Amino acid sequence: MRTARTFQLLVMAIILVTCVTANFNLSNTLGNGMVLQRAPATAVVWGFGQSGQKISTQMTDKAPLSTTVGKDGVWRQELPPMPASIDLTDISLTDGTTNITISVLFGDVYICSGQSNMQYTPHSMSGMNNLTAELAAADAYSATIKFFTVGMETDCRHVDCSKPFLELAHGANIRNNNSAFCRGGASCRELWEPASAATLGGAAWDHFSAICFLTARRIHDELGGQVPLGMISSNWGGTPVQSWEPNTGTLYNSMIAPFAVGPMALTGVTWYQGEANVGGAGYYAQAFPAMITGWRQAFANPKLWFGFVQIAGWAYSRPFGHQQCEQSHSWAAGDLRQAQLAALSLPAVGFSTAIHTGDWENIHPPDKQNPSLALANQALVQIYGKAIAGADFPMYAGSTAEVAAGKVMVTVAIKGSLTRQPLKITDEAPESATQSSTLDKPGSVPRNKCVTMLGYPRLPCDCGYPYIYGHFANGTAKILNATASIGTDGSSVVLSADAPAATFTPTASSYGRASWPMTLFFAEEGGNPVIPWYSNFSNTDPWQPPMAAADTHVPAVLELTSKWEF
Repeated sequence: MRTARTFQLLVMAIILVTCVTANFNLSNTLGNGMVLQRAPATAVVWGFGQSGQKISTQMTDKAPLSTTVGKDGVWRQELPPMPASIDLTDISLTDGTTNITISVLFGDVYICSGQSNMQYTPHSMSGMNNLTAELAAADAYSATIKFFTVGMETDCRHVDCSKPFLELAHGANIRNNNSAFCRGGASCRELWEPASAATLGGAAWDHFSAICFLTARRIHDELGGQVPLGMISSNWGGTPVQSWEPNTGTLYNSMIAPFAVGPMALTGVTWYQGEANVGGAGYYAQAFPAMITGWRQAFANPKLWFGFVQIAGWAYSRPFGHQQCEQSHSWAAGDLRQAQLAALSLPAVGFSTAIHTGDWENIHPPDKQNPSLALANQALVQIYGKAIAGADFPMYAGSTAEVAAGKVMVTVAIKGSLTRQPLKITDEAPESATQSSTLDKPGSVPRNKCVTMLGYPRLPCDCGYPYIYGHFANGTAKILNATASIGTDGSSVVLSADAPAATFTPTASSYGRASWPMTLFFAEEGGNPVIPWYSNFSNTDPWQPPMAAADTHVPAVLELTSKWEF
């Protein structure tokens, strides 16, 4: 074993010396066995060398190509558009001295990014649902789904992360080296490995993202297994959206920008993040769409698909051990979910949700299958034009109010997130929404019930009961507890409450606006939950809050933010 290891290190040293001396190298975001984007996109390969050097490229059965290293030390080679293929294509590159050959597949490429719920691997925490069977099934996808995991090794306390990296960091305190071999286990944690039980089932939080794989698997199967998928997992737990903003965010600069140097041609991005921004919904509603726009610009693809997951139900109202429920904390979680929806104001954006699959005591719920399935279904409809039954999410689409006979009535129109047409809903909950809210602990209730029934020292503000907001003639505000039912048309929700006085004027309504949304209604087809809202009667878009208001500054979140170091 020692002899074999010594030989391996010697070979690596020779590669390092050869590449450094020749100053010609392939970007460490690329590699043997990877997937490059298929036609109609034009895939790009790139790397580094001495300015003015000529780089020659030869592909299997294609005419020779050539390019020149630019003044920035980067060479970029556009490849002819290639159809999807499960057969490998060889790409040979040379500067006349050093030769590099990689064998690649052509298919669809995705980046999966965000914080810990996207980073969550099958073995994280107590393990994702159906762990053993899911891992065993992964081996069947080794030929056509490939993984690349970006590690969390960049230490921005000692490395300049203020500007976009040219490569993934690959050594102590190295920002970029333009010619160094990227070692597996550093910031290139997993170098274009085939999907398998072994590569999917690595160490907890290490590799590979459960959401990323499960989403890919669904897309792969619906495309008949004939389109290879390259899945890049680049995540960092506990991080706010600010860290991922192009050019200014440290994690964007170190973990995303290296893929945009070419730029790498992509089909889409999946995103699961937001927990670290609870308390800052107003900011998030602007920053998240801006981030998406920035990534699209960086990857030179204004139509790049983005699919995000709404944050799960969890005890946000008692952050970091606080036992007393605080209404502002609970609403802050609901408002962050609504702020996430602001991304839907952009074209080519889909979403999923984990509001009905959460775990009251664990911010990392083990049910990764249901959010992944819904996310993949949205991609299949929006990117691939597939007719997927039940892919739509029922969403707020405008509301009206009336006060009569001592009652306040609010009628909310419900339309599909994809079709924007009235969507039939039901109060019959799917299995995913009726599972244990606390992983079968004694006294646990279904996920669509209020967890305060468990006897914990919490208040009803934890749960997303329906409310009607308003005021009296003298301006005094009042919030009414409301009952919710399905309208006679089958595609509306009716909130009703006793009018406290004849002078009461309703101004807004909410449903599921809380730490624990407590989903009551679902799409008749597919079972997707009605998405929570908080809106006045002039809004028709589900992402618009009823009024401009200052963000809720949650002290525990602010304290944690001040300690973030990347």
